[in-house]
Amino acid sequence: EDFVAWKSTMAVGVAPTRVVTAKGKGWGRSGALSDPLVTRQGALEGFTVSLRNEKVPSLFIGFTTLKSTLLAAGRAHQDDLDFGIRVSSDGVISYHSKRLAQQYYHATLTEAESLGELEAGDTLGMRLHADRAGFTIFRLERGAATGSSQRADGTRVSGVRREVVLKSFREVLAFPMRLMLVLGNSGAQAGPVCWLRSAVAAAPAQPARPGGLLDLPPP
Repeated sequence: EDFVAWKSTMAVGVAPTRVVTAKGKGWGRSGALSDPLVTRQGALEGFTVSLRNEKVPSLFIGFTTLKSTLLAAGRAHQDDLDFGIRVSSDGVISYHSKRLAQQYYHATLTEAESLGELEAGDTLGMRLHADRAGFTIFRLERGAATGSSQRADGTRVSGVRREVVLKSFREVLAFPMRLMLVLGNSGAQAGPVCWLRSAVAAAPAQPARPGGLLDLPPP
């Protein structure tokens, strides 16, 4: 697994299992931030986050162009996220965009961008489009992490994972970007969080549509 190394943290504990646990109370007080490793030409193309705790955490996770550390910023807050996934305390999964958040009230935005409901043990992820002009949000299909898939050139890839597409969207992105995790309540847990790296560069892009399935190699 290509675990994310958190370079800046605020009021969280990171276990040897790479599970991140919030220690602060309320939004803006617990979070973690990576180095600015996601670039326009780089191999990193997204992340997955495992949510294995029986209690659904309240969190945001996604990409930011924040240039300072969390301590220098004085907070770990979702307002600093450019794009990301939101999981509410009632398990609703939604898409977070700073651009949209500036246009709509929060309640209206959450309702409009609801992508489904989280179940304990789910793994969610975000993957950059090949042209670096948008993202796909997906959920890993359970029990489908083995098997093989044949590429267009006839080669086979073993250990494929099936990703259920929840939303695909276009955005204007700025690089480099950091990965940021924001936890909303004390004791909330998330992780491990792992990087997704590009597969064979020559592999043709597959269409991403809500409810569709993508057979992709493990990171």
